[in-house]
Formats: sequence, C-alpha cells, structure tokens
Amino acid sequence: MSKGKLDLLLDSLGIKLVPVHRRRAPAESHARGTMREIRGRYGDGHLIFVLRCIRQTANNRDELWSDTIGAVSDVLAQRQDWALQRPSDLLGAFDDIALASLRGDAVARRPWPVRATLRTLIYWELERRLDAPTPLAV
Repeated sequence: MSKGKLDLLLDSLGIKLVPVHRRRAPAESHARGTMREIRGRYGDGHLIFVLRCIRQTANNRDELWSDTIGAVSDVLAQRQDWALQRPSDLLGAFDDIALASLRGDAVARRPWPVRATLRTLIYWELERRLDAPTPLAV
C-alpha cells in the first residue's frame, strides 16, 4: 500500500501517524483527522509550520496530540503576523512554553473543550512573550 500525501509530508518532518488502537511512541501521533482538517483549511505550509512549532522546540518535541496540534494551528491562524514577520521569535517562544503542562491544565478543566481551553492558554503565553508592552519614556 502506497503512502498518502499527508504521510509523505509528515515523513519529511520525522513524524509518523499510527492507528488510535496503538500506543504512541516519540515522534508518533494519532492526529490524522486534525492534520487533514488543518491541511484542508490552511494548506501544507501552515501545517508544516504548526508541526515545526511543536517538533523543533526543546520541551515539546513529542506533544503531537490532536488537541495540541489544533490549538497551535488556531493561534497561528489568528496571529499570522507572528509566523510571517517573526518566525524565529515564535519558535523561541515555544521553547519556553511547556505544552504538556498547558494541555494538562486544559484537560483538568473538562467538560470545557480541551482544544479551546488549550488555544487560550497557548495564546496567552505567546502574547506575553511576543507582544510585550514597550515601556513609556518618562
């Protein structure tokens, strides 16, 4: 069976999709549906950058949960200026954010949707780092 376009794209990022009945290993994800949704809505470039924000940061390499991927995508779709104008600052900010901890906070707040809660938490953390107010001259 030949690989689909999504699987080939993920191969280039060192990510493998596995069936949900199988336990995830590092660099593996069950999030095929979420990735297809993102790819269909925003295209390959957006999906690649979302996954880079997760995979290419120090503490988040294996946070390939569907809620996390979706929440990062939602934030980057809302704040395209961060990705387009300051990609290295954005990746640096993700180095300082523990996505696993934020996801744990979002899961603890169920029955609210995890992706929506996580999106808010990620946005708040990024905004603090990337949109820091400039001090007024006195």
